[in-house]
Amino acid sequence: MKINPIYKKELKISARSKKTALILLGYNTLLAIFGLFAFYITFDSAIQNGRDVDYSDMLRIYSIIAGIGFGLVLLIVPALTAGSISGEREKQTLEILLTTKESTLGIVLGKLASSISVILLLAFSGMPILSLVFAIGGVTFLNLCQFILLIFVTAIFVGSIGVFFSVLLKKTTASTVTTYSAILILIVVTFAILLAIYTIIGLKQGNKYEGIFTEYENASLGNTIFLLLINPAITFFTMLREQVGDQAPVLYLIDSSTNAGSNFILNNWFYVSLITQAIISVFLMAGAAKLLDPLSKRPSKSHKTK
Repeated sequence: MKINPIYKKELKISARSKKTALILLGYNTLLAIFGLFAFYITFDSAIQNGRDVDYSDMLRIYSIIAGIGFGLVLLIVPALTAGSISGEREKQTLEILLTTKESTLGIVLGKLASSISVILLLAFSGMPILSLVFAIGGVTFLNLCQFILLIFVTAIFVGSIGVFFSVLLKKTTASTVTTYSAILILIVVTFAILLAIYTIIGLKQGNKYEGIFTEYENASLGNTIFLLLINPAITFFTMLREQVGDQAPVLYLIDSSTNAGSNFILNNWFYVSLITQAIISVFLMAGAAKLLDPLSKRPSKSHKTK
């Protein structure tokens, strides 16, 4: 089976890089510290108070560890992908890369795949820590598979944003800042806009304002709620609710939507949002390949004739 040469080269470089080793060390150190500390607090509290261990606390520990792992993916992936193409341009090696037999789409996919490989390595290297919760009970193997799927799709989604801006912008600093800004907009701004609309609707109907996460009676965002399908954080919280029953306040917006009980998308939000983000990633990769193609920048024959 032929392996993408760009991916193969980047994989060799990352495997020999000290940065990759440091990222692995930092990622697993943070997971271990938070995970083991949570275990210590849970069992020590039970012993000190002379009561049995409440094994439902293990689910909270899983939520904490999964949240840390997910958050680190959102922080690490942009740093790995935002300079993938712009870095080649700054080193003046992009032109050489474009003269190879590899297509621009192959170059873009190779750069993205190398970054995804690092993230998957992080995810699988953190499995022993998550497996502590799995061994005690409360979390199934299917739950772990869902978490890996979430990490994989989120890494592709966020990574495709980073690669797109890396092609669009000439400087790595500019592409990195723009990528992080885009992710902030996806996570914070989309939710803030819908929360503001939901609050206004609730107040217009005579409801009393009781807090930022108040669930107003008969208030509904209707189909505008589907804007949150591109929000990775909402996807993560819906996964946790399915797995451990945690009801994050941010999910009130989804629950209050019209026909929430009979709507297919609302009932399968986790998988629908992953598919939506994957489709957007495909368009971003295609757009990046188009922008990177030097032939697309040449004037057409009709223009030359004129």
